Amino acid sequence: MKRLKEEGKLVKRDTVVHSYPHCWRCGSPLIYRGIGSWFVKVADHHETLLRANSQIKWQPAHIKEGRFGKWLAGARDWAVSRNRYWGNPIPIWKCDDPECKHTLCVGSREELKKLSGTYPEDLHKQFVDKITIPCPKCGKTMHRIPEVFDCWFESGSMPYAQQHYPFENKEYFESHFPANFISEGLDQTRGWFYTLTILASHLFDKPAFQNCIVNGLVLASDGRKMSKSLRNYTDPVEAINKFGADALRLFLMHSAVVKADDLKYSDDGVAEVLKSILIPLWNSYSFYVTYANIDKVAPTGHEFDDKLPVNPLDRWLLSITQQLVKNVSESLDNYDLSGAIDPIVSFIDQMNNWYIRRSRRRFWKSENDGDKAEAYASLYIALKTFIQVAAPFIPFITEEMWLNLKCEGDKESVHLNDYPAYNTAWRNEALEFKMATVQLAVSMGRSLRNEYNIKNRQPLANVALVTRNPEERKVLAEMEDSIKEELNVKKVVFHEREDELVEYKAKANFRVLGKELGPLMKMASAKIAELEQDAIQSILDGSKLTIEVGDKSVELDAEKIIVDRIEKEDVKVINNGTLTVGLDTKITDELKKEGLVRDLVRGIQNLRKESGLEVTDRIKLSVGGDADLKDAFAMFTSFVANETLAVECTWKDALSTGSVIESEDKTWRASIEKA
Repeated sequence: MKRLKEEGKLVKRDTVVHSYPHCWRCGSPLIYRGIGSWFVKVADHHETLLRANSQIKWQPAHIKEGRFGKWLAGARDWAVSRNRYWGNPIPIWKCDDPECKHTLCVGSREELKKLSGTYPEDLHKQFVDKITIPCPKCGKTMHRIPEVFDCWFESGSMPYAQQHYPFENKEYFESHFPANFISEGLDQTRGWFYTLTILASHLFDKPAFQNCIVNGLVLASDGRKMSKSLRNYTDPVEAINKFGADALRLFLMHSAVVKADDLKYSDDGVAEVLKSILIPLWNSYSFYVTYANIDKVAPTGHEFDDKLPVNPLDRWLLSITQQLVKNVSESLDNYDLSGAIDPIVSFIDQMNNWYIRRSRRRFWKSENDGDKAEAYASLYIALKTFIQVAAPFIPFITEEMWLNLKCEGDKESVHLNDYPAYNTAWRNEALEFKMATVQLAVSMGRSLRNEYNIKNRQPLANVALVTRNPEERKVLAEMEDSIKEELNVKKVVFHEREDELVEYKAKANFRVLGKELGPLMKMASAKIAELEQDAIQSILDGSKLTIEVGDKSVELDAEKIIVDRIEKEDVKVINNGTLTVGLDTKITDELKKEGLVRDLVRGIQNLRKESGLEVTDRIKLSVGGDADLKDAFAMFTSFVANETLAVECTWKDALSTGSVIESEDKTWRASIEKA
C-alpha cells in the first residue's frame, strides 16, 4: 500500500467490512486457503449416477428428481483427501524421485506384503507410513502419500466394509446388495446418500440402497437449531418422563419431519398427541376391560371365523378394522410413516366416538344375550388387531394392552407377532359408505350446533335433510334413529328440495365467466342475480341454463355461478356437496327443561366417578334447585333414574349440602350415596 502510494498508483484506500468464517464450535476466526487434493472422477459419470438414482424409491418422492437428482446431475469431481493425522490412510504410494513420481494404488494387505515385504497388522497412519515399496519404474523408494480419506468416503464404503468384501462373505454380500432400506436427514443428499451412490454406481452400476426415508431437522420451538449452549430444548428424558415415549414417538412420526421438512418441537405438540390420540385409545381399551370383567366374558377372537355378526355396527367395526390393516400396510410398504399413522388416528376416533358411543347401551344391559356377546367379540377383535397394527409406532402402550388381552396360545409379546394380514372376507365397503354418510350428516349437524352455541345436551325439535343423491337418501332414511340420537333431536325430516329450507341468491363466478365474456361480464352478472329459485335449483341439480347476454348465448352450470343460501327463520343450514342439513334451533319450554335435566345427569355421572363408585353400583339421589328446575325434574324423573342407576330419586326444596351442578343460568344441587 505504501509503495503504491509512493509510485502514485494508489487510486483509493478504504476499509471493506465483510462477513468472516468462524468455527461453529468455539467461535475462532477461520482462514481458508487452497491446497492440493486427491479426487474421485464424478463429472464424467452423471449418466451412471442418474441411472442408479432412478432405481431408488425416495420418501418423500420429490427428493428423487428434486434435491438429490439435481445435485447428481451437476455433481463435480469429489475431493476425497484430507490433510490430518487421524483418518483412514489413502493406500497410494508415490516415488520419492521428483523426476519419476510413479504412483501405485494398493488394493489389499496381501498386495502390500508382495510389494513391500511387510504385512501390515495395523492399518493406522503411524504404522502404514513406515512401510516403503521399491519403485518398479526407477528402483528408488516409494512412500505413502501423507493424506487420509475424507470420512465420507468411509461412510460411502460402509456396505462393503461391514462384510469385508471382497475378501470375505463375497456370496452373501452379492446376494444382499443393494440394501432394502436406509434413513437419514435431508442434509445427507450431499453427504451419505451421495457417497453411497457414487461408490455403488462406479463399482456395480447400481444404487447402494432401494428405499430411503429422508427426515428433516427437529428445531427448537423458536425455529433455531437445538443447541446445548443455548439450552433451547426440552431434555428428551424429561419429555419421556412427562408424556411417555409413545407420545413423543407418535408426535415425531406423525409430523412433517419424516417428509424431509423441518419441525419446530414443542412440549405442547406432544401433550396434544397424548390428549387427543393416546388417552382416547386407552379409554376404549379401559371401557372394554371394565365391562368384560363385570360380565366375566373372555372372547377368543375366533367368534366370526365362519359367520359374521348380526348387528350392522359390529360388521362395520370389523370392516374398518380390515380397512385399517390394508391402509397402514400399504403406507408402510411405501415407506410413508406419516401416511401410515393417519389411518391409526382415524380408527381410534371411529372406534371411540362412534362404535362405543353407539353401542354403549348394549354393554350396559344386564342380560347376557347373543347381541351383547357379539359386541364384546367385535370390540375385542378390533382392539387386538389394532394393537398389532400400531405396535411399531406406539410399542409400549400396545404391549401393555396386549399382555392383558392375549389368549392362551398367543405370543408372549405383541412384538413377536407377524404383522396382521388383510382379511377381505370381513370387508364391507357398502356398509362403510352407509356409516360414512350418516357420520357426515351428524358432523354437519354438530358443526351447526357449535357455530350457533347450542350445546349437544340441549334437545332440539328436528333436523331436516336434503340430498340430491338417491343412495345417500336411502341410507339416511335407514339410519334415522342413529341420526336422531347423535344429534339429540326429536325428529328427522326429509325434504325433496333444498329451497324448502333456504332461499337462493345467485351471483356470477367472475373467475370462470370473466375469461368467456370479457366486457359483457357486467351485463351477465346482473342477469344471473335475477335468476328465479327454480332456475337456481335446476342448475344445482346438474342441469344447464342458457341466458342471452347482448348478442351472445351463455350456458350456465354450477361452475359458473356462486349460490348463497339465505336461511329461513329458526332454521340454520349447512351444505356439503349433495347433502344439506337444516337444524331447527327454536327451543320450546319443554325442550329447555329436558336440556337442564341432561346437564343434571352429566353432573351426577361426574359425582359417581369422584365418589369412586363402580359403574354397576346403584345410588340414592337427592336433588334441589329453583321452581323451574323442580318442574324439569318432575317431568324427567324416570329418565334421571335410568341414566344414573338411581333406585331412589328425591326432590328436596331445601337441599343445601349437595354438590353444585351448573346448567345455563341455573344451579342444581345434588347429593348421592351408594344404595
